[in-house]
Amino acid sequence: MARVGLFIKIFIFAIFISTVVRYMVIQPYIVSDDAMAPIFRSGDVLLINRLADFRRDSTIVFRDDKTQKRSLRRIIALPEERISVNDGIVSVTNKDGDSVIKELPLFGTVMLTLPGVGKIDAQEVFVMPDRATQEFYGLVDVRHIIGVPIMRIYPLSRVTFLNQ
Repeated sequence: MARVGLFIKIFIFAIFISTVVRYMVIQPYIVSDDAMAPIFRSGDVLLINRLADFRRDSTIVFRDDKTQKRSLRRIIALPEERISVNDGIVSVTNKDGDSVIKELPLFGTVMLTLPGVGKIDAQEVFVMPDRATQEFYGLVDVRHIIGVPIMRIYPLSRVTFLNQ
């Protein structure tokens, strides 16, 4: 009888620990589009580290305010930096606007739909997809960032740890 009680305690503890890890530390995410191809393709299953810090060029999973869906994009500009769009080039400058940190070309109609953002708030980052043909360029509230991908677990032929 004592062994059954011990088994039940271990089982309950294991469920508790796995629940904490699942919701607080590591979370699965299924890539829903090809915006980050060829690195991440639609249908890939990633493990997201919810505790990881993000920086410029980090790939993040976030909840989109408009659609309430989770999306995968790359951080281009950090809080309090400046974004400008001139002649199809997105420029990221420091807070004072006197030093260019990064420049990226835009293609097609994306160039027409991306407004000049100006200074980014202290609680926002600016994200873009890796593919110029995909939607959602813009600001993301840092409170909506779910985490950073750490591992691709599916498809099995592409299982790998991801270095950010």
